[in-house]
Amino acid sequence: MGEARPELERALLRAAPDAVIVVDGAGRIEMASPAVESLFGWAPEEIVGQPVELLVPEDARALHERHRSAYASHPAARAMGSGLELRGLRRDGSTFPVDVSLAPVVLDGTRCVGAFVRDATERRRGEDLLHHVNEISRWLLASRPTADTLGLTAHRARDLVGGSAAWVVVPVGPGTLAVAAADGEGAEALLGAELSDEASLSARAMAEGVPIPVADMKAEPTVLAAARTLGLGPGMYLPMVAEEGPIGALVVARAAGQDSFTPAETSALEMFASAAAIVLALGRARDEIEALRVVSEHDRIARDLHDTVIQRLFALGMNLQSLQRLADGVVGERIGGAVGAIDEVIREIRETIFDLSRPDTGGPDIRRQLRQVADEATAQLGFEPRVRFHGPVEAAVSDEVAPHLLAAAREALSNVARHARAQRADVLLSFKDGSLVLSVADDGVGTSDGPSAGHGLANLAARADRLGGKLRLAPRHPRGTVLEWWVPSRSP
Repeated sequence: MGEARPELERALLRAAPDAVIVVDGAGRIEMASPAVESLFGWAPEEIVGQPVELLVPEDARALHERHRSAYASHPAARAMGSGLELRGLRRDGSTFPVDVSLAPVVLDGTRCVGAFVRDATERRRGEDLLHHVNEISRWLLASRPTADTLGLTAHRARDLVGGSAAWVVVPVGPGTLAVAAADGEGAEALLGAELSDEASLSARAMAEGVPIPVADMKAEPTVLAAARTLGLGPGMYLPMVAEEGPIGALVVARAAGQDSFTPAETSALEMFASAAAIVLALGRARDEIEALRVVSEHDRIARDLHDTVIQRLFALGMNLQSLQRLADGVVGERIGGAVGAIDEVIREIRETIFDLSRPDTGGPDIRRQLRQVADEATAQLGFEPRVRFHGPVEAAVSDEVAPHLLAAAREALSNVARHARAQRADVLLSFKDGSLVLSVADDGVGTSDGPSAGHGLANLAARADRLGGKLRLAPRHPRGTVLEWWVPSRSP
């Protein structure tokens, strides 16, 4: 039995998946197992007699020599480099993560060190996967914007497998997907790109629920056109599936000429995409809960405004009107002005209540868009126009009318800026008698018959006429001009 032991030991050494390397006190390799070739690319006989730093990345060799000398002073069986990210150097110059265990041995009477080296790529990838998912979770818990969290998802997916580019595709409407986040050199050009769910690999991955490999991204016609110009090679489309179903797709690609994704890399990406989808679905649920909370708070504020503030203002106005009957001259005029101002405040508060409590009609957000037009005109006017709304205007504005209405508001404010020499402008959009009425009033010098003003008014009149409406221009008391642009409205 004793005679068979050396042969058994040699058989075990040849069969071991870990590379076994024996190094003498001077750091020279005395023996290497066959696994060295699959791990480092060197045949065992090629490295015997070579310094062990041959297998260490160049930037870590000096540190490795110091650690080797320190170990020789106190040899013991233990893991090497506890807390360090150890890497090995392959014959082709590439590096990879390794785990190394050390043990003192005696070879032919000489004290040596046995190193057991294992490829740690999969272990490190598993740790990275867990770290990346936890990081995404922390961002969501910190209420980071969804766009930022999706960007982090793309970035970490690329890191996980050494990809050159990654992007996240999400549904944005019936039959339409869009790139919501992208990471990698040149990948920002993909942001916002829309694609059909009929001929898209992203949609196919979401529908089938399995990863879809692509051998050459730049040559595959079903790949997003903008992505085919990024010099990418192998790619992988992965479904992002949560409990309620697919919420998007994760795409990861390497540069042209690089290796395709291994089964282990594909598995890691698949797990990451699934975990990220669950986290993002929880974030979406949190956003929906927050939206409901905001709606509830808006309802409370609207009730308080209606039940308390408006009633008190109304009572104050009534009291002032009763006093006005007892006052004469300037005092009576001032009281009348105060009553008028209170009525105006009450109208504005009612509009605010409507804004807070109105449901989402699914139409254009005309209130926000009209305020944006006014904001854009501020620099040209030299002051900020006042924007108000009367009635359920958003429900009354169709997709057809909205762009013409906004263009009319833009042209009207531009005319005020060019010709009126005004200090104030009021924009009012109202719905009454089946019509949408856009009114722009200023306190300037009045109407002009100049050719430039006429051209602008002609454009406004033409837009109204195409929609079956009219344009009216009238003096404003005590000074200025009122422009009214009205068109028939859909019923709210």
